[in-house]
Amino acid sequence: MHDDYLAGRNWQKRAAVEATGFGFGTVGGLAVGAAAVKGGTALGIAMLATPVGWVIIIGAAVTVGVLAAKVGDGLGQGAAGCLYEKSSTVNWF
Repeated sequence: MHDDYLAGRNWQKRAAVEATGFGFGTVGGLAVGAAAVKGGTALGIAMLATPVGWVIIIGAAVTVGVLAAKVGDGLGQGAAGCLYEKSSTVNWF
């Protein structure tokens, strides 16, 4: 954003898009990561009894959470960019 500001580009749009992407990514990553940890069946419970099981469960939750965060970030940035463009064409006053 700072580089956009210094270059005279639309830094307000960039700020809105980045913040929205961050928010969507955070929510998506946390929700899916938590669901991956909670979603264990008897196998998941059995795996938690061993140190290797903990590594597998935590690794899987982190991997799924990161992927969900990336998808959420992309969706949030796309939606924010589209809404910003639509709102800039509206005559508010």
